[in-house]
Amino acid sequence: MSTKRQTVAVHAGSRLTGSKSLPVVPPIHVSAVSYFEDSDELDAALDGKDYVYSRISAPNAALLEEAVAALEGAEACVTYASGMAALRAVFEAQGLREGDTVVMAADGYGVTRSLYKNLAARAGVRVEALVLSEASAPERLRALRPRLVLMESVTNPLLRVPDIRALSRACRDVGAVLAVDSTFPSPFGQRACELGADYAIQSTTKWLNGHSDALGGSVSGSHQRMAPLRAARLLHGDVLGPFEAWLTLRGVRTLPVRMKAHCAHAAHVARRLSESPHIARVHYPGLPEHPDHAVAREVLEGGFGGMVAFDIRDAGRPECFRFLEAVKVARAGPSLGDVGTLVMHAASASARRMTPEERQAAGIGESLIRVSVGLEDPDDIADDLLAAVAEAVKR
Repeated sequence: MSTKRQTVAVHAGSRLTGSKSLPVVPPIHVSAVSYFEDSDELDAALDGKDYVYSRISAPNAALLEEAVAALEGAEACVTYASGMAALRAVFEAQGLREGDTVVMAADGYGVTRSLYKNLAARAGVRVEALVLSEASAPERLRALRPRLVLMESVTNPLLRVPDIRALSRACRDVGAVLAVDSTFPSPFGQRACELGADYAIQSTTKWLNGHSDALGGSVSGSHQRMAPLRAARLLHGDVLGPFEAWLTLRGVRTLPVRMKAHCAHAAHVARRLSESPHIARVHYPGLPEHPDHAVAREVLEGGFGGMVAFDIRDAGRPECFRFLEAVKVARAGPSLGDVGTLVMHAASASARRMTPEERQAAGIGESLIRVSVGLEDPDDIADDLLAAVAEAVKR
């Protein structure tokens, strides 16, 4: 190789030689482009047989996809730059046409509903919003005969738990595809594909990553269903970056240990909150009084999750905002799944994109607070929330 500094600066230090070491942690492959000294190997790589260009495939994303598919009990997984990109990919993969019907949760994440309404309007597709935890939901699905049903394993923010098995049977009866957003329980808490889902969707930003430092999304399912998603991603470019994939895989390694603690802490916090006279209602599937407790015991295999919600008695938005400002241990932030406790006012955050009429129909009132319970001492968390509630309701 040339000894001229310009050439040396570009090429020196490009390869490690002479080492047989195997790293315990996969390295971060930041190169967007790889090259091959054999043209036939390059040609095969351009068809996806090896890594050559990170929009086609990339090592860190591939490792994460392997791990998430295994956790989900699925054949394959496709990762995306965000959870919303993953949700959009599932919608667009169905080839929906004018006159088709899509059913989604009326009491689910407001931004998802906005996205699907927008996509449906462009395609001339009808969107029906149902409370899928209601006992009548399977029969209503059969009557509507949708092409696609999008449900949430545990709804955001009210923590209702639909019976995924009954809904999947109804979908099969009418030839509908069932997509399940399992972000709240994570693959530790529910393997949606094993319960009848065609797609299991995660916002990997949340519990899978676990540290609030990497956006991402994933869709898992059969090889047959993942193939068109992978092909479309190549064209659309919604790829997960190498550092985000690496950070998320790092989080995956501790997911079971973290989720056991998050679930235990959330159950403790829910019980403490239910004893307060300032709280009108606690929403947590692990409480016997929760309307879906029996279903949750059947479909949530790893515990009842790390999310809790509650209504402050006789509170409106001003009192809830005072609550957000009064917490000391928790932090007010519009996300979940972090090692630290996060709180938010549901109507102004997760349900912000819903109309007042949609929020009312879903049962999301101005008094609702959502809590992502962290790994702090659970009594410290409960004491902090209760003290903030007391401060918020002072007259």
